[in-house]
Amino acid sequence: MIKKLFPSPIFKFVLLVLVCFGLSIQSTKAQAFLTTKDLSQFKVEMLTENDISKIKERLQSSELTLDQLKTQATAKGLPAAEFEKLKTRLTASSNTTNTIATKLETVESNRQQSVTGNASSFKEGEAVANNLVFGSELFQNTGSLTSNANIATPLNYEVGPNDVLKVVLYGIQEFATELKVSYEGSVTVPNVGIIRVAGLTIEAAANKIQQQMARTAYKTLASGESKLSVTLSNIRTIHITIIGAKRPGTYDVSSLTTLFNALSIAGGPSPIGTYRNIELLRNNQPIRKVDLYRFILNGDQSDNVGLKDNDVIRIPAYQNRVEVNGQIKRPGIFELAGSEKFKNILEYAGGFDDAAYTENVKVIQKNGRELQVKDLNKTEFANYAPQGGDVFVVSKILNRYQNRIKLTGAVYRPDTYELTEGMRVSDLIKKADGLKEDAYTGGAQLFRLKPNLVREMLSINLSKALAGDKTQNIYLQREDELYVSSVLDLRDSFNVKIYGEVHNPGKYDYADSMTVKDLITLSGGTTFAANTKVEVSRLFKNEQSSVQSNTIATLFTTELDANLNFVEGNKNIVLQPYDVVSITRKVGYTEPALVTITGQVNYAGKYSLLTRTERVSDVIKRAGGLIGDAYAKGAFIKRETIQADTIAMVIKDSLKKAGINLESPQNVKNIALEIDEIIKNPGSFYDLVLQDKDEVVIPKVDNKVTIRGGVLRPVTISYYEGLTLSDCISAAGGITENARRNKAYIVYFNGRAKRTRTFGIFRFNPTIEPGSEVVLPEGEKRKDAMTAILQYVTILAQIGTSVATLKLLTK
Repeated sequence: MIKKLFPSPIFKFVLLVLVCFGLSIQSTKAQAFLTTKDLSQFKVEMLTENDISKIKERLQSSELTLDQLKTQATAKGLPAAEFEKLKTRLTASSNTTNTIATKLETVESNRQQSVTGNASSFKEGEAVANNLVFGSELFQNTGSLTSNANIATPLNYEVGPNDVLKVVLYGIQEFATELKVSYEGSVTVPNVGIIRVAGLTIEAAANKIQQQMARTAYKTLASGESKLSVTLSNIRTIHITIIGAKRPGTYDVSSLTTLFNALSIAGGPSPIGTYRNIELLRNNQPIRKVDLYRFILNGDQSDNVGLKDNDVIRIPAYQNRVEVNGQIKRPGIFELAGSEKFKNILEYAGGFDDAAYTENVKVIQKNGRELQVKDLNKTEFANYAPQGGDVFVVSKILNRYQNRIKLTGAVYRPDTYELTEGMRVSDLIKKADGLKEDAYTGGAQLFRLKPNLVREMLSINLSKALAGDKTQNIYLQREDELYVSSVLDLRDSFNVKIYGEVHNPGKYDYADSMTVKDLITLSGGTTFAANTKVEVSRLFKNEQSSVQSNTIATLFTTELDANLNFVEGNKNIVLQPYDVVSITRKVGYTEPALVTITGQVNYAGKYSLLTRTERVSDVIKRAGGLIGDAYAKGAFIKRETIQADTIAMVIKDSLKKAGINLESPQNVKNIALEIDEIIKNPGSFYDLVLQDKDEVVIPKVDNKVTIRGGVLRPVTISYYEGLTLSDCISAAGGITENARRNKAYIVYFNGRAKRTRTFGIFRFNPTIEPGSEVVLPEGEKRKDAMTAILQYVTILAQIGTSVATLKLLTK
């Protein structure tokens, strides 16, 4: 019957995985089969990809790790090599395990976000998340405390049914076999007989087997000529029951499993489970009470005892818990045990943090009817016995200073200082290493808080205070601020200016006894274009003059040569604040002007203008004239506009002030040229006078015409002699519905434009030349006739309705 229910090893393994995940199996025969049969003959190759996918889904939706699965599968007899194959297939595309460190970081982050360190974050009467319970982080990752089946067999391990002992004899005689412990607790050794080993430690079982073998067929063991090794080959499975855990139930685990391992498999205590009074029952009798706090706080593993078959772990409900919030290192919920005091809870919470107010802790208590608040003084920490449900809130220290005073301004060490008893103004100045040379001693400002925290200011004469005058050398108080002014701060920020032909014109700080020559030197000296004459403009000061006087400045002159030496009869003028020095340009001085000629000429390049009236024809002649493929009708001049120069200057100045030296943007316009007329009639009105930075462009013949605007398909075509506007429109597929044919115009290569002209029914189109651009403007989209009629009808109907309504109202 069992073979019919479970026809294949694949089904056996899938059922084992389901049991490991805690899924219920209704058939008691199936449970019996899984507890009595093994998977020693199972082959992973027999699993399909669909089977692997289902196992992956189960692993991802449960809290069981691969290590736990390995432990339980190994206990069922699954060979280690087969499990490694299974693990490889399961982890091919995803990893189903998480490290405990990641879990603990998540728990700690949630804990810190839930208790923000102030009393207002606590909501009285509201249930707190279970992950705030101290110790719960141990069980956030179910693999953190699970047993390891690969460890060496402990010497105190008790042998039991279903254990497999590996016996190896070496020396004069050699012998090796694996012996399975029967349900009666014995093993059968070939040529020796039956030996009972159940209940013995592995060490005692090895001694007993050796003695029996030495008395029978293996005499060399007695003489020491042969040696015997007995170890565990396969570890048996034991049944344990866990009550009161997150996942209570009966588990089949390795016989190496300890109490902590079992708690981890079951997810730890439930939300109402105790962490401090866990019971281990064996043969219906409690044999141990476990307090997890001993392990969590001290690493004490004395309670981590090994389990035996049919052991029961019972986790009762907790008796009393308290909560600690606020400025504490480990805020959370803590369980009480025995007659613990608040100081013990404080130790569990890691103590106060650096910003905690340690003199007093607020306790929110429940008296059976309502909440009440108690202030717990520091002296009561060691004696106060917390009650279940107490909430301790640790406040933050005040953001204020008990003995702070400040000193700023013209002292050597402006800073915050300690206020000591009997401290005066002179004592504070001495602490700052005294006054600076520029300190204004006639009046310092002392800012003080009144008892009602309103700020007031007292004026202190530092000269008298430092001389010992007690009316000025007053006692200081907490939070006093003394400010010592500088004489430099009390005077205007004087400056002088220099403009004209110097390398760095602009504004400079004024200094006493500064002269014209000093200022010119500071500005980098004069330029080559500078005139020898220097003018100094000074603010007019005449206290007797009338307000209506038109004079606002006085003018002084002097003269310098190129070496900044004063010409005979002139002297160096001593400057005063706000003087303006002007250095003019030499008469007739003009910087060389350059123009550029590019394109189809014999000698393209840059040329200096020889006169102020040099024209296009002059430069073309100097450039050797036009060459064969020059397109004279397309010639033009690129010229910077005045607006561009102004904008460029503003941008350049702004960039210079920001410490950035960049070329300013250029605004250039094109001026069309009539080259044929210029060459025929040099000096005529066609022959334009050139300016600095002009560029004369003589292009090649551009044998194409572009059509755009209100045409069906904008296009570029080749030019040919006799090409008309109609030909261009046809090449572009015709005009669009809203194109304005009579407004068409042509833009020639040099920038000139001509439009179509009409006279009555006659239309005169401009001539098309190589490089031209034909443009058909577009107007607003026309409405079709039906739409226009409907609109007019609608308007008339509305008017008729309005008239009828008025007639009815006037009756």
